[in-house]
Amino acid sequence: MELIGKILAGRYEIIEKVGEGGMAYVFKARDNLLNRYVAVKILKEEFSKDEVFVKRFRTEAQSAASLIHPNIVSVFDVGEDKGISYIVMELLESKTLKDYIQEKGPLSSEITLKIAAQIASALEAAHKAHIVHRDIKPQNIILNQNLVAKVTDFGIAKVTNATSATITSFGKTMGSVHYFSPEHAKGGYTDAKSDLYSLGVVMYEMATGKLPFDAESAVSVALKHIQEVPVEPIVVNPSVSKALNDIIMKAMEKSTATRYQTATEMLTDISIALAKPSNSLATRASSSIEAGATQVIPTLNDVEEENLVPNIRTRQSSARTAYSVSQPREAREINPEQTENSQSARKLDAEDKNKGKKKAIIITSVVAISVIVIGLVFGFFIMKIHNKNKEQEVEIPSIVGKDIEDVKAEYESKGYKISQTSAEYNEDYEEGKIITQKPDAGTKTTDKTIYVTVSKGTKLVKVTNIEGKDIKVAKYELENTQGFVVEQEEKTSDTVAAGIVMSQDYKDVERPYGSVIKLVVSSGDGKEQVVVPSVVGKTMSEAKSTLEGMKLKVEIEYGEDQNKLNGTVLAQSYPQNSVLKEGDLIKLTVNRRIVNKTVTVGSIPAGTKQSEISVKVSVDGGALNNTTFTYDESKNQITFTINGYEKVSYNILVNDSLIKSGEENF
Repeated sequence: MELIGKILAGRYEIIEKVGEGGMAYVFKARDNLLNRYVAVKILKEEFSKDEVFVKRFRTEAQSAASLIHPNIVSVFDVGEDKGISYIVMELLESKTLKDYIQEKGPLSSEITLKIAAQIASALEAAHKAHIVHRDIKPQNIILNQNLVAKVTDFGIAKVTNATSATITSFGKTMGSVHYFSPEHAKGGYTDAKSDLYSLGVVMYEMATGKLPFDAESAVSVALKHIQEVPVEPIVVNPSVSKALNDIIMKAMEKSTATRYQTATEMLTDISIALAKPSNSLATRASSSIEAGATQVIPTLNDVEEENLVPNIRTRQSSARTAYSVSQPREAREINPEQTENSQSARKLDAEDKNKGKKKAIIITSVVAISVIVIGLVFGFFIMKIHNKNKEQEVEIPSIVGKDIEDVKAEYESKGYKISQTSAEYNEDYEEGKIITQKPDAGTKTTDKTIYVTVSKGTKLVKVTNIEGKDIKVAKYELENTQGFVVEQEEKTSDTVAAGIVMSQDYKDVERPYGSVIKLVVSSGDGKEQVVVPSVVGKTMSEAKSTLEGMKLKVEIEYGEDQNKLNGTVLAQSYPQNSVLKEGDLIKLTVNRRIVNKTVTVGSIPAGTKQSEISVKVSVDGGALNNTTFTYDESKNQITFTINGYEKVSYNILVNDSLIKSGEENF
């Protein structure tokens, strides 16, 4: 099925394929609704046709979506579109922990513990939400440049476990068997402690660069998890701290009863190990067993084959270990011939009894003398070895801060071996300088091997120009993608929207990895928000007074409604409860209804002729044409009609001289 360019649920546009597992494809996609990039995991066709599988897939994905934690990849959405089941997750364009281990080799004890602490913290949150991951492995741990770890694929392993798929069905995903707990390998009940066992295996691989168990087949690896005790990490890599070694071995206990019971308990020990790496944390059942010691391990005969990892069963019965199981005495059959022979034997034993006593005395004496002689010889050699070791014991020198090549030149000629375990970027040490050493300076030992971490110098990264971007997008790009530390301050702006980056102190230049980039972010124009009231039905003056008192600008427009009083507000440009800012403009529509009104004015000077009279009317100061009027000389008064609205003023003139003025309200 071609998925590139397809839009799921009318929202998620598939851009490119970024990964593939045994059950699903992972694509980079654009969320067109929220304008962001996401990761979309899509079930393969053979699984999407299984209704039970799809139902469990959705259920587990919805449970995972409830987990909000900085070390868990966020699940945004889950759904189905035309037969395509998908999960939408946070997009992390980084590398897996597996890639990191393969690139760096064995990690330092400190880095191993710091990464493990993040994974354990994620598991702690999941377990409290009653979610068991069941597929903890380095491939499911994402690391950014700051070594911030995020656990992905929560719930998927549980769904996988519920199917009847065989080893061939899973293909590439069967690497998970290297991280199975013994109970998982047996096909038994798995819980939070199973996740902690898998985390122990992951820590083992981080600390040594190797898996604790490996074999040619998945079944063989599963059997090793059930039957064998791993070689301790400190034996594989002597630079592993004692505390880290103990944590790993306790996490990988075969019995769930002696293993870490909770992620919280494990986190406590990790904190102690980071503070005091040389301390012993050995409270595990196997602590009394020396590395490599022979032990009695239950054989596969003690485990029903049907319960051995249902999805990795083989067709060959030879997978069973050919150990015999001794029968109890009550179950043995008695042979009559054997009974007769035993009676004869008892007679011969009685005759030889006396002879046996004499021989025993002689043999005992010889043995005693031999023991004394051997003891003397053994003691001699022990003393010789002790003295030799004592003579070879040296004090480890301090080499931190020195150039690796200078150290090799100085100390390898003295019999020391300088072994570089890793190289890291470091601002405090120039390239080639030693950052850490194991054993610590001053340690007395017969082993002259010193394990060191060497500085790669200061890592330079080009700073992206993020001006004009939303602060959330900008921070993600600078911090998660490029490894910088962002500091921000807010400033008001009339031209830049709130939350948008206005400026940055460095852009399009190289800066040291992990350095600070300062951003100036707009807080908006700084104006207070105003909730608009309703002024419809109020007089124009009342409405203006109210709105202008809230520091809004008011603009008047006119309309006409014969059923409304003149001067009342008919409408407003923003409805009630709208949110504006101080200084924003609001328009009011005010009623202007034309009304005819007859006005009679007396007290005209006696003897005035009609030709000498003029009447001028104005509305709000604007002159109107002369108004028609009638003049009654007998009463010395004139009558005229005004067509107007609101308040209309008038002036009466005789021979162009004002004799009377007035106003009428409508």
